[in-house]
Amino acid sequence: MDKKSVVWAGVIAMVSALIVIAWLSDPLGLTPEQNGLAPDPDLHGQAPDTTGPDHAKDKPGPAREIGHIPEDDTVAGPDAQTWRPAELFPATRTYQGPDFELEDITGSTVRLSDYEGSIIVLNLWATWCPPCRDEVPALIRLQEAFGDRGVQVIGVSLDENGARRKVTEFAETFGINYPAPVDDGRVQEKYGPLSVIPTTYILDGGRNIRFYAPGYLEYGQMEEAVRELLND
Repeated sequence: MDKKSVVWAGVIAMVSALIVIAWLSDPLGLTPEQNGLAPDPDLHGQAPDTTGPDHAKDKPGPAREIGHIPEDDTVAGPDAQTWRPAELFPATRTYQGPDFELEDITGSTVRLSDYEGSIIVLNLWATWCPPCRDEVPALIRLQEAFGDRGVQVIGVSLDENGARRKVTEFAETFGINYPAPVDDGRVQEKYGPLSVIPTTYILDGGRNIRFYAPGYLEYGQMEEAVRELLND
């Protein structure tokens, strides 16, 4: 084999090795399960974009387009999936969670400031979002376990088009035991832009954001953060 052939053989071997390494390590973050998102090849790790100038109220997001919302528009139960938990990031600076006022599905007014003094677990979710649905039982459990110790879960729904009916049905089906107001766009504006849903903020008694999680959380992660704030 001449010198040129040896060089070309080496180049081909190196390129092949790099392709294999890239495939194994997924350096571009295209693994669908990342950030607690649905393992769907058409989603490519992206959450529905509900922000920006191109967003229209009646325009479906990617999750709707790939069929995560049932055709008969009924509430679906927990999905038979195992989501990769998101990382729960501690705050790197002091930032008070913006106040908001929304109407709950019961017709009651929910203000974030009304819960100042409590540890607030603010969860932004939607009924059509599979990991959001699967996260709800953990939020219910958290409210049951820590509600009498000054912890309050608030689940702000980002549903549109008949949202009150959908969220009411969902809450009754799952037995949600915490306020579930429907966003009118202002919470997304104040806490966005959101890269994924669910997204969770955990605030201390001074309404300062202490933890942030873009994606699905397990109960243990929520409990650990809440206990840390209770022990402050």
